[in-house]
Amino acid sequence: MIRLALSDLDNTLIPYGQGRASDAAIAAVRAANAAPGVLAGPISGRTIAMMSWMFGPSAADCFQTGVFVNGQVVRLRGSIVSQKLPSRDGLARLVPYLRKRDGERTALTCYDNNSGDKDVCVGITDEELARHPKAFHAFHRSSVRLPEGTYVKTNIHSDHSRAHMEALREELVRDFPEFDFVFPSPTSSTLDILPAGVSKMTGLAVLMDQLGIGLDEVCVFGDSENDLAIIESVPNSVAVSNATPQVAAAARWHIGPVTEDAVAKALLDIANAAKTGSLPAFMDEESKRRSGGVARASSAG
Repeated sequence: MIRLALSDLDNTLIPYGQGRASDAAIAAVRAANAAPGVLAGPISGRTIAMMSWMFGPSAADCFQTGVFVNGQVVRLRGSIVSQKLPSRDGLARLVPYLRKRDGERTALTCYDNNSGDKDVCVGITDEELARHPKAFHAFHRSSVRLPEGTYVKTNIHSDHSRAHMEALREELVRDFPEFDFVFPSPTSSTLDILPAGVSKMTGLAVLMDQLGIGLDEVCVFGDSENDLAIIESVPNSVAVSNATPQVAAAARWHIGPVTEDAVAKALLDIANAAKTGSLPAFMDEESKRRSGGVARASSAG
C-alpha cells in the first residue's frame, strides 16, 4: 500500500506559467491526505514560504508534510524535522568567483525559507539588478556581499544561455566540492546549489525514517534532473509524459502530461486504492499493458 505520495511541483503538478496549483490538484492532495494511512505533499526545490502562492493562502493543508529545497528541508505534519544549510564560507567565496567569470549577468541568489521579503541577489548592485529583468525578475534587492542571515535555498541566476550555464557548472563542480549543482528544469539556465550529497532522496529518507515506512510504501512523481535521485531510487516512481528522457527511462510508472492534471488523477487513484488495499488504477493499467492484459499483483502498490 502507498502510505506516502510526494510530487515535484514545477511542470509535474503545476504547469510552467500557471503559477498556482489547479483546484483539481489541490482537491487531489487533500483527498490523498484524507485517505486511511496516507500522507501526501510536495517534494520540491521550492521553499516552504513559496508554497503559500503555489497552492494559495487557503490551502496550507497541502504542504504540511513534504520535502523542500531539494531535500534540505523536511517537514512532517507542520513541523520541520530536518534542515541542512549550505556552507556560508563556500557561498561567500562563490560571489567573487561568479563576478570575475561572468560580470553582472550572473549572480548568487539567496532565499529566506520563511519569508520572501529577505530574498536577495548577491554580487551585483541595484542598477545592475535592474538591467537584467529577465534573469532577476523575482528579486527586488541586491547586495554586493553575502548579507547576514540564514539562507537555506540558494541558486545561481543568469541571463546567459543554458549552454553557457552547463559549462559554468563543470567549473563549479571542480572548484566548489562542498556543493552540488543541479538544473531544476530541462530548459532553465538557473542552477540550484545544494550541500554536497544532499538531494530529494536524502530528504525523503529522513521523512521515511520519521514515519517508519519502507521504500515500497512510497510513490514519487517527477519530470526533471533534480528528480532523478528519487525516480531512480523509489520502486514506485512515476514520470509525467512531459518528463525528460532520462526521467522517463528511469521511472517505473508513466502517466499523462502536467497540462492535463495527470498527477492529480494519480493521487486520487492512490486515495481510492488505500480504501480497499488494491493497486492504484494508473499502476494497474500499466501493469496490464506490460503483461499483455494480465494485471500483475503487487501488495506494495
